[in-house]
Amino acid sequence: MNSQISQLVQSFESDTRNPKDKFNQFLIYVFFTFDKRIRNIKTDKSKDKYKKIKNNVLQYIATHKREIITQLR
Repeated sequence: MNSQISQLVQSFESDTRNPKDKFNQFLIYVFFTFDKRIRNIKTDKSKDKYKKIKNNVLQYIATHKREIITQLR
């Protein structure tokens, strides 16, 4: 698993036990984590870089949904 995703999984805390809800909360958590970083950056070049990373990470999570759900348990 990608090291960025492993760090995000470790820092994520959910308030539900349902795996689907937990996965959806994780997606929201990842989106807002990257969004907060992007808002705090001044240069457009760096913003574009983090937007690209955010999209790649979200795409990876969507593609490897089962693996992520087992990591969230």
